[in-house]
Order: sequence, then C-alpha cells, then structure tokens
Amino acid sequence: MEEQTIINALILGIVEGLTEFIPVSSTGHILLLGHFLGFESTGKTFEVLIQLGAILAILTVYAARLWNLAMALPSDGKSRRFVFGIFLAFLPAAVIGVMAHGFIKTVLFESPALICTTLLVGGIILLWIDRLPLKPRYTDV
Repeated sequence: MEEQTIINALILGIVEGLTEFIPVSSTGHILLLGHFLGFESTGKTFEVLIQLGAILAILTVYAARLWNLAMALPSDGKSRRFVFGIFLAFLPAAVIGVMAHGFIKTVLFESPALICTTLLVGGIILLWIDRLPLKPRYTDV
C-alpha cells in the first residue's frame, strides 16, 4: 500500500474517532476530508467501514443490556414493545434508503458543497435547539 494512502487512512481514522461521539456528522466529516485529501475508495467502502470501530465500541458498552434484552424478549412485554419501537423507528429510514440508494450514493456522498452546506445548517440547528428552554418529558426508554 502506498505511504500517502496509509497516512490519509490514519488521518481519516483519527477524525472518525474524534467526531463519532459528539453531535456532528462523522460520516459527513469523513466524506469531506476524504475529498480534500484526494482519498478515493471504491463505492466509499472505506468511509463506511471505518465506522465499524464505533459500532463495535457501542455494542461492547451495551453488550450486557442488549443480552438481557434479548433474553427477556420471549417473556417480557416491555422488552418486546421496546424492540418493536426500535424496528418501527428504523423502518422508514430503511425503506427510503433502499428506494433512494442511487441518489444517496451519487448525489449526497459525492457533493462536497452539499456536505459542507448540510454540516453548517445542521450545526446551526443544533445550536438553536440547545438554547431552547426544553424540559425532558421522559426519563427512561
């Protein structure tokens, strides 16, 4: 592997690690930085696969809770409602993702101007919401 490719991969990995657990789009930052570094991966595989570490970290942190949830599913209605709610919340994104796959891949993942714009707009929205005097309605899942 070429030395510059390894350096770019390390830079992208560091940025992924720094942005994954803060309220910004780690994917947007990876795609944008990859573009400016001239880093290309087939089908953006690297940019997506690099997030596997964050997913595994979350699974590790919540392993005991997830295991207990899985064991309680057959007998606990609250656990079944929780899993059903997660599935129901996931379903629209999955359907839209399948239907708009071509658009997402060619337009959203390939346009640095669009990525910059959405990062800025998203940041402004997060700052605005953070300043609202909101009170939590729910304290558990």
